[in-house]
Amino acid sequence: MAERILTMPLRAAAALILTIALTTGCSAMHGDPKNPEKNPRSVKRYEITATVGALGAWDSVTGTIFFDVANVDCVPQDTFTGGRNVPNTSYEIEMSRINEKTWKGYFLRDYLQDDDYYGLGVCHWDVTGLVPSFTINGKVFNASILFQDALNDGVQEIYFKKSDLLGNNLERGEVLISSSDNQEVVHHPDDFFTISVGVKEATP
Repeated sequence: MAERILTMPLRAAAALILTIALTTGCSAMHGDPKNPEKNPRSVKRYEITATVGALGAWDSVTGTIFFDVANVDCVPQDTFTGGRNVPNTSYEIEMSRINEKTWKGYFLRDYLQDDDYYGLGVCHWDVTGLVPSFTINGKVFNASILFQDALNDGVQEIYFKKSDLLGNNLERGEVLISSSDNQEVVHHPDDFFTISVGVKEATP
């Protein structure tokens, strides 16, 4: 009799554990925010144009599109800090040469499939940043811009030192960028060249 009294709760506990495992398994069936699915019905096509204010025998020109989850409420908050580990990702696009100074590429704003990753509602992906990258002799000129700034304010200009492009005084790697309000740019504009980046919705 004593054995049956002990066995029944164990069986009930086992059933409870199985139920929890099955429930957890169901909630784990959401997609992986680190590897989001591609949207099979992408329609929002955009055009990016990058124009270099100096001639260069570039070894390669590519573009990178950055995505973040826009509605952060779909991401759980950290219990202690209150912060959220908002998912983000990126992918590379081809940039085609239009003339001696201009390259153009295309990307899909709705390239990624929205999904309910955490059981808190559907997370919506959106483009946040664009980076045309110009490489020469191991030096990388990344013309990084914010997507929304480009849409709202038009063409964005990123400044680079001409000495970084023409000289041999720089090690391989990413070149430092400047903006129009940088004091060195203001006082010595001839020492710099620009990469101008524009974005617009592409016509069908």
